[in-house]
Amino acid sequence: MRSILAAGLGVAAVVMGASARTAAPQTAYPGQMTQARVWIQNKGDGEAVPVDLRDVNVAAPLRVQVVNADPGHATMPPVQVRLTRPAWEYSSLVVPEREDVVRALTARGAEGWEVVWMAEVAGSTGPATRFLLKRLR
Repeated sequence: MRSILAAGLGVAAVVMGASARTAAPQTAYPGQMTQARVWIQNKGDGEAVPVDLRDVNVAAPLRVQVVNADPGHATMPPVQVRLTRPAWEYSSLVVPEREDVVRALTARGAEGWEVVWMAEVAGSTGPATRFLLKRLR
């Protein structure tokens, strides 16, 4: 009885080990990263996938590989690109002459704002500098 139980446990361990080995990604050594792949299946032109490339290194061209492309669309480019304009939000900042301009602009810069225009203005308490700021939405 014990030998049957031991044999059954041994067979179960071998089956579990073999199934775990086939389910694991094939790498040369443990801890090695697997190859990054993305599969997108569109069933029509209305299922386009928007991609934001603002944080991509554009010094080198992007490589795109189309696998199993529809042979009926051989004359069309495999990847259609439509550029979109960035959406900006604007704000103004008035810094009186007696205040530290660098500190005021550094605080706003930490929030993502950048200066696009400035002018000297006459404020209610004396001369001041007005800044027009913008940042991506």
